[in-house]
Amino acid sequence: MFKRAASEIQFIAITFILVVLLGARTFASLTEEGEAEISQETKSAMIKEPNTRAPASLPPTTVAPQRVDSSLHQSADIDLNCSKKKSSALEIHAGYVQLKGKSCARGVRMGEIQIVNKSNGYTASVFDRGSDKYQTDLIQLQPGENEISIRYENAGQKVEEIIRVSSTKI
Repeated sequence: MFKRAASEIQFIAITFILVVLLGARTFASLTEEGEAEISQETKSAMIKEPNTRAPASLPPTTVAPQRVDSSLHQSADIDLNCSKKKSSALEIHAGYVQLKGKSCARGVRMGEIQIVNKSNGYTASVFDRGSDKYQTDLIQLQPGENEISIRYENAGQKVEEIIRVSSTKI
């Protein structure tokens, strides 16, 4: 009733032998003593900061950087039509800029403000933050000089302010 063919018995025997051989080799490699090589820089870093932990995803022989600068975006405060004018040139160390500020102009609705990066044609979305404050989404910058135009209407006249943004890191 449970008689097996000779080919099935040979297949099971060969599979069993392969599993035993692979298992023995794996066990031997896990239990053998081997010294990991650690560079002198890593040893000195470990001595200086003995109570710090490195991220688990990094190999134990490397030292993680202390601080990573965000190159994604930076914020810049730009107030519209205010008596105290800020410098119209900004130095940004990122690939994106987010403009925030307030509008000192009377009767300007946030929906009427249009902000465009003339260097690449990107039109920013402008969000009303209440009490004449605004904020944009992230405006993509090109490497080098960018010209950002802020257009709005003040007392029936169209006003355009130009801000020059220099992006040094993308």
